[in-house]
This record gives sequence, C-alpha cells and structure tokens, in this order.
Amino acid sequence: MPRTTLLWISLGLMLSQSFLWSGAKAQISEQDMRRGLAGQSAYAACKMLHADYSQERADLIVEAAIKNNNWESQKDWLKSSQATQTIKLVSEAMNQDCTDFNQNSAQFVPAMEAIEAL
Repeated sequence: MPRTTLLWISLGLMLSQSFLWSGAKAQISEQDMRRGLAGQSAYAACKMLHADYSQERADLIVEAAIKNNNWESQKDWLKSSQATQTIKLVSEAMNQDCTDFNQNSAQFVPAMEAIEAL
C-alpha cells in the first residue's frame, strides 16, 4: 500500500476536523469532499462500535461536518453503495480510540483501497 494513501486519508481526517473546528469554508474537489465525508462518517461509525455512541449522535457528527465544511453537494453520495462500503471498511480498520488506523486489522488494506478508489 503506497504511503501516499495513508497520507491522503490522514490529511482528509485532519482537514475535515480543522474545518469543522474553525468553521472554514474552503473550495475543495468532489473527491476531497467524499474523502472528508467518508472520514467523518467512519469516525462516527467507529464511535458507535467502540464508544457506545447512539445512531443519533453519530448522525449529528456527520451533519455538523457537512454543514460546517459546505459539503451539501455530496450529501446524497453518503447513501451510495460505494460510500457505505468505504465507511464500513474504514470504521472497522480504525483503532478502538477511533483516532488512527489499526494497521494489523484485516480491514486495513481493503479500507485503504476503498479510500483510494474515491
């Protein structure tokens, strides 16, 4: 797996968090929006798996990211099979703190490939 894939995912997660916290509205590509949405959604799904977050709380995390990052144009993409599969793989590849990836996870390589395909 190329290190650039990990870099893109890490940057996507960090950028989406920094945009979320700062309220910045940047012009980004459709692919970057989808990576950000996948990252935020996977984080929320991971929290449901490991921190007993409710579906409602997870939905609020994703909704806030969409609103704060001006990702409305890609909101419907989250319902696609590509999005749901990517989110599932990425959330299962994250560590139990949902702060990074567990590179020993069986889902790690498929998750990286799914992100790369966005």
